[in-house]
Amino acid sequence: MKNMASEQLSGREAAVSVSERNSRDITSLEADEQTREHLPEQKDAILHAESVSELEAAQNAVPPHTSTQTGSSEALGKDEVIIEVEKILEEGMGDFYADLPAEAKPLFRQKGEEAASVIADMVRSMRVNVKKIVDAISRWLKTIPGVNMYFLEQETKIKTDRILELVEARKEDQSKAV
Repeated sequence: MKNMASEQLSGREAAVSVSERNSRDITSLEADEQTREHLPEQKDAILHAESVSELEAAQNAVPPHTSTQTGSSEALGKDEVIIEVEKILEEGMGDFYADLPAEAKPLFRQKGEEAASVIADMVRSMRVNVKKIVDAISRWLKTIPGVNMYFLEQETKIKTDRILELVEARKEDQSKAV
């Protein structure tokens, strides 16, 4: 009799512990969902903050002989160009960057900075080679492990079009200033 009572008691304890685990799972699922809702905003803010701090570090590391113009207003203009190009390149990439393995993030960041630098130089000179832009962007996006080729082509085209719009806007601004 004691064995049956103890078996029933342990069965109840098991049911209680299962229900407690289920309630904990539900709350953790809800917490995960709430985190996911706010995560894209946080990722984009973090990614932008990282790119700005990296940009400042890269600007401090640039040797002085690479600059052809020494005016402070020109240096400020160059900063704006590279920041605009980086914004275009990083649009929609927050999720991919966050999902990258830790060992792939530095390569992704490095290739992105290289692409932004090459593209910003073209934008500044107003001599844009679309093939070079497409190559730079696709080389950068190919560093994402397992990237779908259709996605790569689509994102490359979207980002190239946005950069061409930036160049056209800068040309219009320049012609209005003259």
